Amino acid sequence: MARSFVTSLVVFSAISVQAAEPLDAFPEDLAGKQRHIIQLPKVVDESRFMVELVPGKSEVADCNLRSFSAPLQRQQLPGWGYPYYVLSELKPTPGTQKVCAPGSESRRFISVRGDGLVLPYNSSLPLVVYLPDGVQLKYRVWRADKNLSDAHTK
Repeated sequence: MARSFVTSLVVFSAISVQAAEPLDAFPEDLAGKQRHIIQLPKVVDESRFMVELVPGKSEVADCNLRSFSAPLQRQQLPGWGYPYYVLSELKPTPGTQKVCAPGSESRRFISVRGDGLVLPYNSSLPLVVYLPDGVQLKYRVWRADKNLSDAHTK
């Protein structure tokens, strides 16, 4: 009887641990795109926080402003319902046409601009993003002030 209980407990524990790792449900790569993971720490009031995804590439560039555009699509993992995000191929956007000083080229991070890159903060699930090969993922956390200001009518 005790052995059966212990065996059941071990099997139940293994199932619980497996179900507690949602990252295992996501494929490591998706149609030539690499998986990037962000695990956010728990905070007191997650409704006051947002996460901004900043995908991009590190390239040698001159003094002109440059960026990429690419749509970010939200999808759900079939059978699990977990959200994940897929970034399409990067397209260069028109940059400025300033005359740069000779030797002003340097390696810098050129980011993707676009809609859908700011997401709700959720520390209970990993944030899973699939990016084309060679694209890096950086992020920043935005926090709203606790104080609310009154709007005035005119």
